[in-house]
Amino acid sequence: MCRKHAEDALFVAEEPYRNGGGRIGLGQSAALSEIPIHVKRSNSKQQQHSTMINRRKVSLSVLFVPLCLLLAANIDPTAGHGRLIEPPSRASAWRYGFSTPPNYNDHELYCGGFNRQWQRNEGKCGECGDPFDVPLPRPHEFGGKWGQGVIVRRYKPGATITLRVELTASHMGYFEFRICDNVQAKQDCLDKHLMRIVSGTPSIPHPNDLKTRFYPRNGSRIYDMKAELPADLNCNNCVVQWKYVAGNNWGICPDGNGAVGCGPQEEFRACADVSVSEKDGQDNRTPLRPSQKPTPTRAPDSSTEPAEGEQPIEEEPPKGVKYMGPLVAIISLFLVLCGFAALYIYHYHGGRIKALMRWNREKTQKGAHGTEPIANMGGAGVAHHGDVEANAPVPPPRTKRISNQIRDIDAQESSVLSGSTKRQSPLDITVSRQPSGMD
Repeated sequence: MCRKHAEDALFVAEEPYRNGGGRIGLGQSAALSEIPIHVKRSNSKQQQHSTMINRRKVSLSVLFVPLCLLLAANIDPTAGHGRLIEPPSRASAWRYGFSTPPNYNDHELYCGGFNRQWQRNEGKCGECGDPFDVPLPRPHEFGGKWGQGVIVRRYKPGATITLRVELTASHMGYFEFRICDNVQAKQDCLDKHLMRIVSGTPSIPHPNDLKTRFYPRNGSRIYDMKAELPADLNCNNCVVQWKYVAGNNWGICPDGNGAVGCGPQEEFRACADVSVSEKDGQDNRTPLRPSQKPTPTRAPDSSTEPAEGEQPIEEEPPKGVKYMGPLVAIISLFLVLCGFAALYIYHYHGGRIKALMRWNREKTQKGAHGTEPIANMGGAGVAHHGDVEANAPVPPPRTKRISNQIRDIDAQESSVLSGSTKRQSPLDITVSRQPSGMD
């Protein structure tokens, strides 16, 4: 009961203080002042703890964002790249000694990209890999910058020709090769002559593979293939089209199921100008450099023996550095782990490290002061010591004191010393001070 009345009294005393007016007693104000202090201290501790947690979250987010950017830079979902090098395409002919404008992005003729092809152009693409929505004539079509009609190979009708494709980034899928007897090379003309693939290397055959397609299942490298030309084809300026449909995107298959390789995929295309006639048909394969013959890197495969009238295939060495992707990923992971380790040490052991650095700095300073005289031993040390003594402060001159002379003067004598007054010796003073009768 008493406790209840005391609490009621305390509440009544606190009421004016809560409302911002009135006064309370000294004892009550002291008791009340202790309550907000503890509350403030607890609130400050909670704020410090929450601030530390927020800093850690911010630090982790700061490290997580560069990690995501790094992984996004290393992983490109539509980074398939390739070029037609046999016969050399219009974009790559300059690499093989032909007088055509150079195209340093001849491995990126992918219809403008997946989004541009399938979202803006509804899956349409130029016959030679240009975006469908660019003005005509497109850059790699006849009449464009690279479509100059330069003949790079001459074949005979019905011959088995060599086709070669270099993939710098493979995404599975398949190759198709078409030929048109018109230099304009519209798609309906190209579709009339879809060439049959005789063989290819390296290859991993599958029972369901089509005879008109080659499936690059061995990653990024150079693929050699053999294809048959139509026997009734005869033209002075034909166009060979290479079409590469990738197979790394997820889509809906014709049976309604979803799988990788179904639905819209990224596409690559390239065109090469050739001649097909009985008169001058030959295998005019130009090396990479006209004055240098490429060196074969492996023995020829029995499945790719050259046909009649063709030269044996010599494989060019693959380009690029092997295992570059895993190496970059490992180095990136190591750097991220180092960042997390540094963050952990900074938050949990930062005070110890700072104390250790401070102690080491003080120890170094003390060692430098202690070893300085020893390091300056010898002639240089003596000179330095002399300089220190020479620069020492000079004491001020002392005034001449005459207290000793005044102490020796007899009490009966005058305190003023004249120049003619003769100073008595201490012995005379002692004798004069002796009492009489001690002679």
